Amino acid sequence: MIRKIVQYTIIVFVIITINGCNTYTSFYSKTYSSIPKNDIPKIYRLDLSNQNLDALPKSISKLKDLRMLNLSNNSDLDLDKIFKELENITTLEILTLDNLDLKQLPESILQFKNLKQLSLAYNPNLDFDKTFKLIGKLSIEFLNLKGNNIKLLPENISTLTAIKDLNLSYNNLIAEKNYQFLSKLPNLYSLWLDHNNLKILPKTIGKLDQIRFLYIDHNELSEIPIEISGMKKVWVIHTGYNKFKKLPEAFTKMNSLFMVHINNCNIKTIPRVYETEKYPLAGLILDNNPISEQEKERAKRIFKGYFLLSFKQK
Repeated sequence: MIRKIVQYTIIVFVIITINGCNTYTSFYSKTYSSIPKNDIPKIYRLDLSNQNLDALPKSISKLKDLRMLNLSNNSDLDLDKIFKELENITTLEILTLDNLDLKQLPESILQFKNLKQLSLAYNPNLDFDKTFKLIGKLSIEFLNLKGNNIKLLPENISTLTAIKDLNLSYNNLIAEKNYQFLSKLPNLYSLWLDHNNLKILPKTIGKLDQIRFLYIDHNELSEIPIEISGMKKVWVIHTGYNKFKKLPEAFTKMNSLFMVHINNCNIKTIPRVYETEKYPLAGLILDNNPISEQEKERAKRIFKGYFLLSFKQK
């Protein structure tokens, strides 16, 4: 019965996601990499990344409908000056400022009252304590902090209460305190912790009881602590490309978990607990693991009725 409910939930979720993606694509339409000199059309998306710019074209002030702006890899830009030049653009929702060698964000970013998505990837010298204090005045829902060599998050990250999706890939978030701080983000929905050199998953991960999607793939994990059962709302966990030798038993203790990606590890066996316990798991990706044919047949019997069970090898 539980698995039937889960399968129905997945179908509904997929339909909603697909419809949402279509709306997003049609609304924003074409992405421009420059502004036409004549007959400027309505531009919703402007990607000026990787153009060695030290200033923006003056005509940008005419883009009254601009929703997305990418300024990445233009380290000579004066952001404060640029933001002030964009003061008449009130529609901006997505701002990408990757790899700009930033030390701090200018306060002029606060003029973008409708900003929902902010990317600050690959700016390891950025003062994140000041950054969080500043952008806490905006309703940021998606924040990308990928590749910033962060070891300990500032405690005031907990003030970013509107955050739904947080990308912390390619950092070094080993300290337990990080997860205590993240647990205070009430609306956090998706969390990326891949490529964080995690050999042990901190026990405080269980405090993240608000998350639905967790990405801990591409680390060095060999086991999952039982404390992860505290993540009572998580639906999907991506934990491939780690060092597991058996399917972690902790997954059977998770009340809402229905899908696990655990491909490209070193899994050879399925623990007996998967035969004896009741749990909602209904999808399992075990691709590219050294599982014997005999163990695969056993797994097929254990996980009979799953909407998805895969052992593909490449």
